[in-house]
Amino acid sequence: MRIESVTAHAFGPLHERTLPLAPGLTVVSGANESAKSSWHAAIRAALCGDPSMRHRPWEGEAWRVAATVSLESGEVVAVDRDLNADLAPDGSRWVGLDRLSFAATACVDQAQLLTVLDAANGLQDHLRRAAATAGTDGTVEQALQRLTAPVDALRDARNRLREAETDLAVAQREHTRYLGLSAKARSAAAARARLAVQEHAASLESISTRVARLNELQERFGDSPPSGLAAQEELTHLVNRALAAWRAAPTPRVLPGPSAEALANELAALPDFPVGETALDDELRVVASAYATASAVAAAHHERRPSPRTNADPSVLRGIATRLDPAAGGRLTTASIDVDTARQYQDEAAANAARTQVEADVAAARVQEIALPNPFLRNALLALSCLTSLVGVLLFLTGQQLAAMGVLVAALVAGVGGAMSRGNAAQRESAVTFAAERTAIATDARAVLFTADRTLAEAEGQRAVAAEAARIHDEALAECASLGVPADRETLWRLANRPAWEAEHADLVTEVARTEKAIRVELATRGKVDAAMTVPDLLVDYETDCKVRARQASMAAQRPLLAQTLADRHLAEATVAEATAAHTRALDLLREAVSAIGGTGDRPEDLLRAIAEWQRGWDRQLREAEDERNAWAELQSLIASGTLDDLEATHSAAQTHHATLLEAAARYAACDAVDPSLASSADSLAATVAELARTSPSVPDAEEAVATATAVLAEVTAEVEAIDLASRYLTAAREKVHSTIAPALENTLRTWLPSVTDGRYVDAAVDPSTLTVRVCAASESWHQASHLSLGTAEQIYLLLRVALAQHLATEPCPLLLDDVTVQADDARTRAVLDLLLQLSADRQIVLFAQDAAVAEWAQERLGERDLLHQLTPVAA
Repeated sequence: MRIESVTAHAFGPLHERTLPLAPGLTVVSGANESAKSSWHAAIRAALCGDPSMRHRPWEGEAWRVAATVSLESGEVVAVDRDLNADLAPDGSRWVGLDRLSFAATACVDQAQLLTVLDAANGLQDHLRRAAATAGTDGTVEQALQRLTAPVDALRDARNRLREAETDLAVAQREHTRYLGLSAKARSAAAARARLAVQEHAASLESISTRVARLNELQERFGDSPPSGLAAQEELTHLVNRALAAWRAAPTPRVLPGPSAEALANELAALPDFPVGETALDDELRVVASAYATASAVAAAHHERRPSPRTNADPSVLRGIATRLDPAAGGRLTTASIDVDTARQYQDEAAANAARTQVEADVAAARVQEIALPNPFLRNALLALSCLTSLVGVLLFLTGQQLAAMGVLVAALVAGVGGAMSRGNAAQRESAVTFAAERTAIATDARAVLFTADRTLAEAEGQRAVAAEAARIHDEALAECASLGVPADRETLWRLANRPAWEAEHADLVTEVARTEKAIRVELATRGKVDAAMTVPDLLVDYETDCKVRARQASMAAQRPLLAQTLADRHLAEATVAEATAAHTRALDLLREAVSAIGGTGDRPEDLLRAIAEWQRGWDRQLREAEDERNAWAELQSLIASGTLDDLEATHSAAQTHHATLLEAAARYAACDAVDPSLASSADSLAATVAELARTSPSVPDAEEAVATATAVLAEVTAEVEAIDLASRYLTAAREKVHSTIAPALENTLRTWLPSVTDGRYVDAAVDPSTLTVRVCAASESWHQASHLSLGTAEQIYLLLRVALAQHLATEPCPLLLDDVTVQADDARTRAVLDLLLQLSADRQIVLFAQDAAVAEWAQERLGERDLLHQLTPVAA
């Protein structure tokens, strides 16, 4: 969307005036009271309506603005808005916004800027309003603060409910206690009745048992005692003696291992102890080790013999080995690369030094071009102004008003002339400062050039040294080729030292011969002489003989142990023979006992089974005889305590009393089984139950109080939940908008901030939860935007509003900016203006400014798509 022109038919001080706008950047410049803010508000009112009452026309009742708008589709729309009865459409919807979001993003006026600069959290609050697409005076945070729940009413309702529940719990507890004690009292009475029935039942059962037992024994015996049992003690003694002998008899065991005869034959076959050594002694081992060492050293030394043979002088060979340097070529290549790098660095430093020197000379010439101010003229004009002002005041006091006015006008002219006579002092000071900076930069550049020259000289020296080493190495290679020797340092050193090697090898061979002779002498003293065998073979043959003698000595050493084993075997075989004889005697006694009781069998298990069967029958007979004697004794005991008629009469009386007790216990048939120990506390429990029935609180009354308190709490809780739900929805909406807005703001600030702040701040971060803006300085230190200077906060606020307009609008949205550089210095003002000019390439920007520097910049930089309006003060 692009605004072609705006006509203020009647708006504030403006009357039937039209302001054409360029498709790119339109700069509207003018001093105070030139209606810049009125034009800013008129453009916004023409698009969105809803102006401030302070922009009503100064004269008349009509309040009307109009605008011509071109849309992205190519359609041209004419908007004529009567602000007293606004029926025109909201033009901000053509870019996907509404009047509130347009005011919060694309339209920046002086009032909003002053709020950002003066309030502690002005930047953050305005950013929240803009992020919520509502430029009103309220935010989501303020709406959340207004949603306060009735905490006191909720607390009182909960307290009343807790008190009612406590009273109900006390009533229920007392009622439960009453019911429990009542049940316990009834159970105690039941336990007492049941215990009486149980105790008397036991007595009745005892009497019935005695009567039945007396009848049974009298029918069994009558008046005759039981007859005795004929004992068979002799047969029992015979069986017991046989069993005891069998259990005491040892079981013959089978001896493992070789017999005594086999051991005797093995003992006779053992050899005698050998004569001679069974292992190499230490002295022979030392001599053999010396021989092995000498032979190994001589062989290794022979492997290192110098080759190939050459007739060159050893000193020549040593000189060639000293001059060989295989790494010289690599060092030369590295040194050449270093020289090229140093030369390139020196060229760059020289060019930079020349450029900075030219800049310093130009800056110095600029200082010479600016004339010095005339302090005498300035002081004279100021003194004249003071003097004439004093004369005018005196004339005014003496009543000569017309003359006084003329003198005062002359004093004002002289004062203005004196103030302006400073001339170009500020420009000269700025030029002097700039020239000093350029001179310091040129000095630094010359120092860098000196360092580059020294580095290049050092690199060229290193390359010369490396080239000389490579030349000497090539000469040494040529000499090796002419002598026919390898170009290897170690090989050349060995060839040069060949005489020393030959002398050392002769000594090593002599040492081998000496140690070989010493070994043969030692072996000869041990009876091992054979000149046809080599020393190693002779040693192996002697060591084999020692191993054979060692094995023979080991076998001979087993003779004492084997003799002891043979004696132990003889003793064990005698013990087994005695056990076998005892076992045979016990088996004969078992067979004799089984024959005496009439049984049969030959194996031990058959004989023991026959005895066990006989013992079981005999034990049964003994038990039957014992039972007869015990029953007769019991009969005599029963008759002694009373006759049968007496017991039957006692039994009848006990049955009658038991029936009475059963009738008393039947009244408690519904009670469950209880502890019989409660029977003793039945009376005290009954008294306690009566007292509780008189003093317990009413449960229904307490339940009714709880129901009433619950209903009140439900009403208050519903109100609190409704408020909480509204708070959650508001918070969720705020977080969703913030999570979308924050990344877009960060990316835009990160792109534009370095250029606007002249590289002082290079990065930015926006907290998604609070929309707090932080910026990062070039020193990598982070600062809150609200803590920075007024000018920096103003610039950050401008960038944020531009970023919001880009993010929220569906198509390029015009930006209406009123004095957004009021707090910026000259450098940052130009940076902001350059950024706005860059942004105007794809959107329309209208900038209102009172600073003359902005108008000068516009005259220098604006192009064909841009426009500069210079307003004049509006007539009062």
